[in-house]
Amino acid sequence: MAGFWTVILDRRPDGKIKPSPIEERAQKSNNGDIMQDLNIRQIGESLHDAVERHIPLSLSVQTDGWVNLHSRFLAVRDDKLLVELPILDDGVPHEFVPAEKVALSFKLKHHKYLSSARVAGLDKWRLEDGTDISVLSLCYPMQMQRLQRRSFTRVEVPAGRIVRVSFWSGDKNSEPARPSGAGGVWAGKVVDLSAGGFQAVLSDEAELEEGQTVGVRLAFGPGETSVYCDAQFRHGIKQADGSWSLGFQFIGLAQTDAGRDVLRTLGRKMNEFIKFAARTKKFSAPRTA
Repeated sequence: MAGFWTVILDRRPDGKIKPSPIEERAQKSNNGDIMQDLNIRQIGESLHDAVERHIPLSLSVQTDGWVNLHSRFLAVRDDKLLVELPILDDGVPHEFVPAEKVALSFKLKHHKYLSSARVAGLDKWRLEDGTDISVLSLCYPMQMQRLQRRSFTRVEVPAGRIVRVSFWSGDKNSEPARPSGAGGVWAGKVVDLSAGGFQAVLSDEAELEEGQTVGVRLAFGPGETSVYCDAQFRHGIKQADGSWSLGFQFIGLAQTDAGRDVLRTLGRKMNEFIKFAARTKKFSAPRTA
């Protein structure tokens, strides 16, 4: 077991430890973005802490859509990660198959960790009372991202910046060509944004049900790349001026490489908005004599 956490270190001529290619990529990515790629040593330390504390984790599998399951870290055994056998909300266990890909996410201290792993199969785990139970065995993940939990705090789109949103029933890959309403595409402006979701204002009501999945396109301005993602409609409130305020929660971003790229883009934009608002406030503040 001890050897599993051993890291072979290469040294430069000056005696300093030479970073591995993975570590170099992680160092380059740690430039103020909300998401950081972890190196092998950091992955081992994070999983070791999670196992020691039996931290809860979420597992996501894709069937007709993303299904979220709840589990808990148990142990590392023979280069495999053992977790509680997850069950669906209705109490029915998901039938995992070997080599099935699952997405992992868990919270530890001030960060949220994202990864993915392949199912190795089912294993046995002995409880303190001597009872053996079935647990899920996962291949040890070799890649992991760490997301700052503060990134889930909403950031207002500052005055002078416009983020436009379009959304439609279905998923991000099913954008219709029809106009707004009547099952087509609705459009509005984003009021605030976070890694977890956004709030938008529309001139007309969108005919959506709470919990409905929609495809989303966020446009950050001329010359900027638009991002596509899936979201869940959470609520709609009619304002005094007749407009509608709609809240959405992102889904599936942590589960795919493309989704994690969207998270990185959102993080950069949030940082831009914070800095832009600070500069605007600084220049607009009244000067003292």
